[in-house]
Amino acid sequence: MKFMSVTDKVFSLLGFPKPALLKRYNGHNNLPNNVLVLNTAKKNNKNINQLLTKLRLNIIINKDDRLIEKSVESLVIDATNYQDENNYHTIYKLIHENLKYLSTNARIVLIAKSSQKSLSVEENTFSQALVGFSKSLAKEVGRKGSTVNIIFTSTNKITENPNALLGPLSFLLSAKSTFVSGQIFSINSNNIKIEATINKQKTAIVTGAAQGIGAAIAEKLSSEGYLVIGVDIEPMKAALTSTMEKIQGKAFILDVSDNSAGEQLVQLGKKHNGFDLIVHNAGITRDKTIGNMPEHWWQQTLNINLLSVMHINKELLNRNSINSGGRIVCLSSMNGIAGQGGQTNYACSKAGIIGYVSSISAELSTRNITINAVAPGFIETKMTTKMPFMLREMGRRMSALNQGGLPIDVAETVAFFASDNAYAISGQTVRVCGLNIIGA
Repeated sequence: MKFMSVTDKVFSLLGFPKPALLKRYNGHNNLPNNVLVLNTAKKNNKNINQLLTKLRLNIIINKDDRLIEKSVESLVIDATNYQDENNYHTIYKLIHENLKYLSTNARIVLIAKSSQKSLSVEENTFSQALVGFSKSLAKEVGRKGSTVNIIFTSTNKITENPNALLGPLSFLLSAKSTFVSGQIFSINSNNIKIEATINKQKTAIVTGAAQGIGAAIAEKLSSEGYLVIGVDIEPMKAALTSTMEKIQGKAFILDVSDNSAGEQLVQLGKKHNGFDLIVHNAGITRDKTIGNMPEHWWQQTLNINLLSVMHINKELLNRNSINSGGRIVCLSSMNGIAGQGGQTNYACSKAGIIGYVSSISAELSTRNITINAVAPGFIETKMTTKMPFMLREMGRRMSALNQGGLPIDVAETVAFFASDNAYAISGQTVRVCGLNIIGA
């Protein structure tokens, strides 16, 4: 007989279901075995089916008797062929009839046309309607550890460059995306090309790498073959050195808000033939209501979380220290999207990251560089263990998955944006929050 903890009993009485055990990537359980492909129109998109074949999945096209015998681990909905308003009923019917076949930790991915001037009002309306649909569905299936996400793409990219879909599709179907739900991945970069890196080890800079999320990112990138240079401040030297020794990386002591930080990284880059990846993870919180906040708390938070990112990138780009085919990934936050009382400085800085990433992406694409942001929600770190008990528990339960994420969940998404799989995605912010129930 299983006994519930006092915490579980309390949250059960409040209407929160018991969290499902999430399936995370362990090197062997990446992609699902069975994927059911459904279409919102009679016309099938052959490119999507061919991509799934490349992933070596057991594909079940529309309804099949085998569904009775096999549990479906993933559901791909092709919504790229809008016909008329009957498509709204079709999307209901497809999910209504097939949801029962999905296993726990299932992945649901919708592929649809992005809103664009070349489409009709009706088509663009349908695309936006799918956003609300997918987020709501994600909150319904989250109790089983399942996720729902959308990939938006233009008609031309589906037919002319279907491989641009392959990377985000494989990520969202995999166990690497276990804490990513209710998100939009838009294939929007036309100019980015994959650079050949034969016999060349890529070099990554990760700021704030001594512990927590930064250390998890460094470890993940090292496992992907990067030479990782971890950056942190002098008081974190021992922790940073220990983290880098574990992954055969290099420690570099630097205050990112220092006026000379960009120049110091430029000189470091000369020793490594430039950088292939910059991960701006360093950040602080200095929480007080704005009426009680000291001025230096405001400025320090903005300097480290936002302005240092802009200054360092500007210096590295001006000095050609980021190689062609390079990637920049910035850490934002859920609080930069939804706001948080007592965090006007932090939320301002993290919302600024989102605006910066979106604004500079077109300029960077001309240099064959992508930039994206990752916005974590409640992630289990040393910082969250110091939170008051009830506040910590509420933070864990206020997601569709009914639990907090782990640093590796953020690291997996950073690694995706750093990879060739994300070459056609730039200027975007993806939340790694298990889809917060309240807020944006």
